Amino acid sequence: MTSSRLVGHWRHVQGEGQTDEDVAMDFTPGGDLTYTIELANRTQVIKLTYEVVGDEIVTNQPSRPRVERSRFYFEDTDTLVVEFDGLRTWFRRDSGGGAA
Repeated sequence: MTSSRLVGHWRHVQGEGQTDEDVAMDFTPGGDLTYTIELANRTQVIKLTYEVVGDEIVTNQPSRPRVERSRFYFEDTDTLVVEFDGLRTWFRRDSGGGAA
């Protein structure tokens, strides 16, 4: 099951214990997730599948199968908080975005 509130383009705003990376996530209604990291000299794109189970986003990378679970919640309509390994990361909805 996917969550319609997740569908769309999200851009990294801040994170606990992380460097400032230019990260974006694109969730589709069909359960696909594109995770894009802009590095100094290249762009890394990770294609995942996802589903929502309770308060968790459950992802898997078909090219390298391994299930990952991240708790999530919304601080407001346009702010998504994802918790992985005990650290939170904030994302803002970006209406001008799209998959890289």
